[in-house]
Amino acid sequence: MLVTALLVAVIGVPRPLSAHPLDALSAAEIGAAISVLRAAGHADAATRFPLITLAEPDKQAVLAGHPGQNFARKAFVVVRQQRIVYEGVVDLAAGKLERWDAVPNVQPAISLDELRDAQKITIADPEWRAAMQRRGYVSIDPAKLFCAPLPAGSGGDPSEQGRRLVRVTCFDAAGTKAGTKNVWSRPIEGLLAIVDLDEKKVIRVVETGAVPVSHETHAFQGASATSTVPLMTALKKAHAAIEDGVVRWRQWSFQYRLDRRGGLIVSLLRYRDGERDRLMLYRGSLAELFVPYMDPDPNWAFRAWFDVGENDFGFMASPLSPGIDCPAGAAFLDAVLADSRGEPRLGKSVICLFERDTGAPLWRHAEGATASIAGQPAAELVLRTIESLGNYDYIIDWVLTETGMVRIEVGATGIVMVKGVATRSMTDSSAAKDTQSGTLVAPNLVAVNHDHFLSFRLDLDIDGAQNTLVRQRLKPEPVERGAGGRSLWRVTEEPVTEEGAIAGAGHGQAESWRIVNPNVANGLGQHPGYELRLGHSASSLLALDDPAQRRAGFSGAPLWVTAYDPAELYAAGPYPNQSQGGDGLPAYAARHRPVENTDIVLWATLGFHHVPRPEDWPVLPTQWHSLSLVPAGFFDRNPSAAPEGGAIGRK
Repeated sequence: MLVTALLVAVIGVPRPLSAHPLDALSAAEIGAAISVLRAAGHADAATRFPLITLAEPDKQAVLAGHPGQNFARKAFVVVRQQRIVYEGVVDLAAGKLERWDAVPNVQPAISLDELRDAQKITIADPEWRAAMQRRGYVSIDPAKLFCAPLPAGSGGDPSEQGRRLVRVTCFDAAGTKAGTKNVWSRPIEGLLAIVDLDEKKVIRVVETGAVPVSHETHAFQGASATSTVPLMTALKKAHAAIEDGVVRWRQWSFQYRLDRRGGLIVSLLRYRDGERDRLMLYRGSLAELFVPYMDPDPNWAFRAWFDVGENDFGFMASPLSPGIDCPAGAAFLDAVLADSRGEPRLGKSVICLFERDTGAPLWRHAEGATASIAGQPAAELVLRTIESLGNYDYIIDWVLTETGMVRIEVGATGIVMVKGVATRSMTDSSAAKDTQSGTLVAPNLVAVNHDHFLSFRLDLDIDGAQNTLVRQRLKPEPVERGAGGRSLWRVTEEPVTEEGAIAGAGHGQAESWRIVNPNVANGLGQHPGYELRLGHSASSLLALDDPAQRRAGFSGAPLWVTAYDPAELYAAGPYPNQSQGGDGLPAYAARHRPVENTDIVLWATLGFHHVPRPEDWPVLPTQWHSLSLVPAGFFDRNPSAAPEGGAIGRK
């Protein structure tokens, strides 16, 4: 999908005096990393930087650290120079290059510069212009066209191997009636340009026949934003504070940062239990987002996006509007990211933090025997970003509750991708053919069926790093006579001993998943743990030999478990752009490392199929999907119902 970053240039934003070791790189640190690369002869004016981000310090060192301790700050860089990709690590304090390695046969994420170039290259191409003229566009006016460079995918064409490509499809941005902000609503169907970004030329034009362009305006109208309140006022209203890089709310504390690639990263999530801060999550982040479309047309068959690895998900965080995207009283936070030229960019108000009253009881009970009612209202803390990747907007929420539960909620909104067709009504003779792959949502427009698979990497450390994933199966069990004719089920537990995909019975049917610390016990003698609950866990229906599915092997299972490796961060591998597949989780798990009573990582696939409705057009009502981490033996009792508000946990 075409991506649009709304970040502005920033120079010299100072780092807080008490920086957290997992804080994002500051503008000054980004500049220092570039200076080291230039001094080493690894960067010039033509060099591009697909990624400059924090090289996280050693996990054990972070866990053993103390407030105010100085950590060596390092930057991890991906550099593309003269068509070769390099990875490096820069020691920022020492001002030296610590590591520098070439990475052959990979294509990093597409930059905004390249997207802009692809648009210009397409519009200037004689063959493409001739095809447009055959469609009635005699005078090509770039101001009246919206051309979207799309990731090329990997279709196996030998002529495309080794080339840095995008496929460009265009939209009529003028139309025959009044203009509209919905630039995705008038596809010029049946015409596609394949652009070589290195050669800066169109290498092929794919033309499958003209299709009528929609004549509607497809307009939509939204509300106006309201004013914000000062940061300290907003934090006070949320009963929250940010101290030494750590967010504190009620019993919870955590660190966050915005990463250019993965978006929000939440680290060191702890719950204050009596006098102890108990760790339950060392690091959590989005590890990939796979969106395949279900149309075999040559202009559509390649459309299977990897929005983390192809499109720099975090870099597309858009400014949040008070009163629309977040409550007006929320705390709005900025972030600094490096662009593809190595320049620090400031994202204003791209993160918000707020407490919300759910309007429902956290718990309650009415007791008839004593004519009494007890209860407590539910409040939650929400940390939010909204990434806008072309037509789709993804709301990513990390939600904390007073019961010790953590939810990751994903809201999908924006504009569904539509295909131009001849059909105007389902009564037309062409309707059956035109709607084989989607739903007619407006005259001449079919919204194509598609999927969304979000892989979340969850490095859970329940009271320490030595953990085990336990499968709890519910099995029917025959009973002896005299049991009143009852039939029963009982719980059996089986530890997962080797890394890989967790298949078998679907979650929510007859199985649940718990990650426990087998080395300690709560006050009841049980191993403290958290249960992973996937509210939406659809798996991919694509054939295993489908090129897109080979690249997105993670989407074939709702859950994976691997041994901890700080270099394994992405579910489809570090370079999914134009990849051939087999990378990421299938490759990680192929090592067959033991995962019992050791440091492990869970990879949860939040998956959902989308069969569009007319009501999804012209703008998609937010569709929410979620996963939850629910305490299971982590406490001795409900922590939100403890006497005098104190949580009761492991002795």
